Amino acid sequence: MKILQYTLGLPPYRRGGLPRYSTDLSLELSKDNEVTLLYPGEMPIFDSNKLNFKIEKSKYPFKVVEMINPLPVSLGLGINKADPYMKPRDKKNIIIFLKKVSPEVIHIHTLMGLPIEFLEVAKSLKIRIVYTTHDFYGLCLKTLKENPLKLLRNRQCTYDCMLCKNGPSLHKIKIMQSHQYMWLKNTSLISSLRKQKKDQILSSSNYGKVSDEESKSRYDLRMYYLRMFSLIDYFHYNSTVSKLYIQNFLPNACGKVINITHDGLKDNRKHGFNFKGNKIKFGYIGPYDDKKGFFELCKVLTEIRKYHNNFEVHFYGDVITKPIFSKDWIINHGVLPSDQMYRAYKNIDVLIVPSLWHETFGFSVLEALSYGDICLVSENVGAKDLINQECIFKSERDLSNILQKICIAPEHMMKTEFLKIRQKELPLSFKDHVKKIYKKIYCVK
Repeated sequence: MKILQYTLGLPPYRRGGLPRYSTDLSLELSKDNEVTLLYPGEMPIFDSNKLNFKIEKSKYPFKVVEMINPLPVSLGLGINKADPYMKPRDKKNIIIFLKKVSPEVIHIHTLMGLPIEFLEVAKSLKIRIVYTTHDFYGLCLKTLKENPLKLLRNRQCTYDCMLCKNGPSLHKIKIMQSHQYMWLKNTSLISSLRKQKKDQILSSSNYGKVSDEESKSRYDLRMYYLRMFSLIDYFHYNSTVSKLYIQNFLPNACGKVINITHDGLKDNRKHGFNFKGNKIKFGYIGPYDDKKGFFELCKVLTEIRKYHNNFEVHFYGDVITKPIFSKDWIINHGVLPSDQMYRAYKNIDVLIVPSLWHETFGFSVLEALSYGDICLVSENVGAKDLINQECIFKSERDLSNILQKICIAPEHMMKTEFLKIRQKELPLSFKDHVKKIYKKIYCVK
């Protein structure tokens, strides 16, 4: 089968579960199929409506193609002005590209950077379009309310919305999508600048008003994305959380829930129960921000520390620092490369995932379970599909109660949960997962 994957980019330039999954999927599929991976690349300094497709030299067994002059890629930082994100693109080169690649399936992993004209051409050529729900980019709950135009005058929104915040200007976006930035992104200088700016962006971008004219443009952009979603033939929901959320907007969307995984996972549960009765090691993995529930977790941990001191907490996943890290029972490890994350899972006993936003899946939960770690997750986390009900919490109080029960009888509580985890069937085989995607997503009519 000829398969075209559209994704944000390749690691290490693009980090996170989405690029990792789409890359692993392309690698496995390319063993028996002709795979092309397309990503949104550089934007020219001067505005143009022309798309170009540049084949890159790469180490991969599949073709890698850069889309030149895509729409802006905001990466969830929010959108400053709506119009540039729905500027029309000429269809001529899209037709030439798709006829040359002639895919039987186009697998979309994100709408970021992708113009609607690309999907329109694909539909006209009768190419099957499938979509994996890695995030909810393009969807805003304000459009489901009674007076969306009025609500869109305010940038404050839900944790799930990736559109309402006041993001970088178009000029900055173009720099972030440039080849020069790609080469410099992970240098010490740029990493230091990103560290300094991240807190400022996150704290200041949620608020503020926009004009009536911009409010109308913002509404038009949300309708633009809904039209794009309506062109999807079949949805690969990576969790029941994703399915329920998407169906708020598209109640008749066709699709199937298949929990995702990635290549290289092994079943480490066979090594047995490791807790030795000393200090409990709680762990948190992810950005240190609001939507991930970081601050609520810190509040709960600080409160239960008044009554229990037989635990320490290990934080992984961000470049920024926080005041709580000064406490002697808190250890901040910062960002670990993905190939070093096994150190975190071997180190901790209990992973806490307190997300306030609807997290579509969460690889960290699956990875932690593969090491036999107890996982406590909020009801918003898609990976709760893999978790026993008693380890899912709905509130700070629920989480506090669970943590205190562990602190009171750590060995008994953790051994009981470990035995349940050891018996659980986990989606650890990536080959089996890809077979499911091929059969149940690509080939379903």
